[in-house]
Formats: sequence, structure tokens, C-alpha cells
Amino acid sequence: MNALLAANAAAAVAAIAFALVGGARPAALSESGTPSAGERFYGWMYATRGVPLGVAALVAPLAWSGPASSLILSAAAAAQVGDAAIGIATRKRTMIAGASLLTVVHAATAVATA
Repeated sequence: MNALLAANAAAAVAAIAFALVGGARPAALSESGTPSAGERFYGWMYATRGVPLGVAALVAPLAWSGPASSLILSAAAAAQVGDAAIGIATRKRTMIAGASLLTVVHAATAVATA
């Protein structure tokens, strides 16, 4: 269980880091030269969703177990499924792989803490 909690913590920290990068430097994730106003807008939208959800996924299994923790981790896993789907649509292999891995880690932790 400790290894799973550590993996979940690492996954949550990674999600937070990518959300912060998406907000601060959207071109780093979109691989465009100069971000458009739309990229900056959506980068901040991603950050405002990703940071709080990542913090919740980090803290919830460490603070308590049970349905509340499982629900938060399931929401984090669902968000990662969405990110993987965006990766598939845009053919970004690293986004597909990263989001898929985080989905598995969050979902496994949700089951273990239920």
C-alpha cells in the first residue's frame, strides 16, 4: 500500500507540474512557437482545473481512506482519461502515455483506499 501511495503522490505532483506549465507557458505543451490568445486562455483553464484536482488527489489518500478519498481519486482518474483522449485526438504520444499512466495509478489508489 505504501508503494501505491507513493506512486499516487508522484502522479499527483506530476499532474500539478504540468498544469502549472500549461498555465505559465502553454507553448511548452502545445509545441507551438508563440502561443495564441486562445492557447493562453486554455492553458489557464487547464491550470485552474489541474492544480486543485492534483492537490486533492495528493492529499485525499494520505488524509483519510474510504468513499471520499475514492471519489476524489476517481475524479482525478477521469480527468486523466480526458487528457489521454485529447492526446489521442492530437497524436501526442507522450500525452497519451503520461495521462494513461496517471489514470491507472489514480484508479488503483481509489480502489485500494475504498
